[in-house]
Amino acid sequence: MERVKITNGTIVAFITFILLFAAAYFTRYILLVSIIGIGIGILLSPVLNKLTGKLHLPRYLSALLILLLIALIVGGVLVSIYYLVADQFNTLTERSPEIYKSLSTWFSKIFDRYPWLKDQFLDINIGQTAQRSVINVFKGFHLGVIALGAASFAIILGLYTAINSQEYFASTIEAFPPSYRDKAREVMTECGRILRAWFRAQLIDMFIIGSLTAFGLWITKVDYWAIFGLLTAVMGIIPYVGIILVVTTASLITLASDPGQIIWVLLVFGVTQQLEGNVIIPLVMKGQIELPVVPLLVFMLLLGSFFGILGVFIAPPAFAMLRALYLMIYLPYINNQEAPTIG
Repeated sequence: MERVKITNGTIVAFITFILLFAAAYFTRYILLVSIIGIGIGILLSPVLNKLTGKLHLPRYLSALLILLLIALIVGGVLVSIYYLVADQFNTLTERSPEIYKSLSTWFSKIFDRYPWLKDQFLDINIGQTAQRSVINVFKGFHLGVIALGAASFAIILGLYTAINSQEYFASTIEAFPPSYRDKAREVMTECGRILRAWFRAQLIDMFIIGSLTAFGLWITKVDYWAIFGLLTAVMGIIPYVGIILVVTTASLITLASDPGQIIWVLLVFGVTQQLEGNVIIPLVMKGQIELPVVPLLVFMLLLGSFFGILGVFIAPPAFAMLRALYLMIYLPYINNQEAPTIG
């Protein structure tokens, strides 16, 4: 049996990897803000280029105009959402003790009717379990709030990235050996295209599916239709898992507040999800991004454990770009290798 030789270079590489991983772990929130900032810069760069070319303004002034426009749009959207959702949210908050009591009673009846199910949950305290779940959710949101507290830095970083995008792009290309620069330029251009395509498609999908869900629930006179529509739009950023959480939350709240409407809730979500999967997403994502389900979910769990809830939100575009690297660099490299000889 041949011994495996461990060279000094291998030891140095291993130690370097461990140190880099430790540094990345302890500075992960700084990395997250930086990644978001650079992503903002990549998204804004084409808009800034067009604005600068058409109006013949300095890039810094064009960046300020874009920032003002974004602030007006975001502010208008938030104000509109507040006036639409505020009353329902206040009502839901006031009725939360009643809803919790109704759910407890409903589960108790289910357990009385199906004793075998009760045995499965005999050691589970529903109240404590729910409380722990809520605490865990808010821990995730707390991590998100920490990152959002640095949003101003991310925006500033994004604006500077967009302003100097051409210089940064050229400098990054020059960091590669001359023989690899064309490939590096191609890969970086494709990653930027993928990020912008994902963001554009995601905004369209969020608006359409959130509006359709809210409209369907409003037509069927379901309570808290605006809240459920908003949750559908926001949580739709998280593939597969997000809509499951929304449907579960909406179903439980409806069961506790107006059980007769649960069939309409499930019907509306069933129809809108079929429309999203078979019509909306194929149209907005056509020729853009196709992500395999299982690797994406695993990647979401990894980033979620590393960065909190914001890690889950940034997982899809990050995975899309990593997949582009895999397809454009790794696979061609492997396919060009000679097959090993046996014997």
